[in-house]
Amino acid sequence: MLDGQGVATVRAAVCHGPGKPLIVEDLALDDPVPDEVQVAIDACAICHSDLVYVDGGWAVEYPVVLGHEAAGQVVAIGTSSRAGQLTVGTRVVVSLIRTCGKCLACQRGHDVACSGRLRLRDRSPLSDASGRPVTQGLHTGAFADSVVVHRSQCVPIPDDLPATSAALLGCGVLTGVGAVTNTARVEAGEAVVVVGCGGVGLATVQGSRIANAEPVVAVDPLASKRKAALRFGATHAIDPAEDVPEAVRAATGGRLADHVFVTTASTSAMTSAIDLVAPMGTLVLVGMPDDGVTTRFDTGLLSARNQSILGSKMGTSRLAVDIPALVDHWREGRLDLEGMVTSTHPLEEIGDAISQM
Repeated sequence: MLDGQGVATVRAAVCHGPGKPLIVEDLALDDPVPDEVQVAIDACAICHSDLVYVDGGWAVEYPVVLGHEAAGQVVAIGTSSRAGQLTVGTRVVVSLIRTCGKCLACQRGHDVACSGRLRLRDRSPLSDASGRPVTQGLHTGAFADSVVVHRSQCVPIPDDLPATSAALLGCGVLTGVGAVTNTARVEAGEAVVVVGCGGVGLATVQGSRIANAEPVVAVDPLASKRKAALRFGATHAIDPAEDVPEAVRAATGGRLADHVFVTTASTSAMTSAIDLVAPMGTLVLVGMPDDGVTTRFDTGLLSARNQSILGSKMGTSRLAVDIPALVDHWREGRLDLEGMVTSTHPLEEIGDAISQM
């Protein structure tokens, strides 16, 4: 342990290798040191990123505890921490975004690009019964009873926001709405297409509606997801088996889309989505495929049409700014969080939850 700190025992779902099932085990969890907090987890959502790590699509050191969009209650604060609004008992959203507040990216407000050195980037707070380190997946490791994270990863939430809804703010909703408001900066009346209507896609649809985009066109091969997109605010829903560019032209009066968000990891979707972008428009890549996957675009046409391609990691979000704004949207009825929760499972049934996902 560091500096004589203590250690607790937690239950956590551990992945021991690519394609292997998650096993709930007892692990040792370090107590928080200065600028860190311990949070007892009440709810953690399952994200596509977790599945990619389970399947071995992205490099990670096994064994690993995944889970990175969570809600819970602060139960301990590192001695002499500058914890700000955080006190023992504070209800919080926990996210993977971690900031030092000192590096150039942080000084510019680019929290998702923080390059500062923090203890938890170099040493996981988790270890197994033999003392072997267990990787804290995506800086969080929230498929567990409790986590130790940097204070910057936690944002207070009101008591009336259910934990299952609040957890979605840590990644999926933050990413989808943030792609609209922060990355693309969609303005009222602009035409939006959302390709892929999973959790992040539906959040992107909701973010587009909040931004007063018109129309908001959802594209997904599953009829159930197209129906969900309409329920969450899309004005049109298209099956990719159709002539999608023609359908988008019909929805936009022939001008195609000002912004096209690809929230799926499908590279074919990323490649074909450029055909839906109007001159002066933007293609926003939100979904993240496996390591090493590439695609191609006609760079001459991009230049001739003055089009842009933007990457959007975590919606280019700043937790301290964006999560309170999302809570306000929820409270005012502009953001439906409860409707995005499809089912809940205890930690011991995480294998069933992964299978359902």
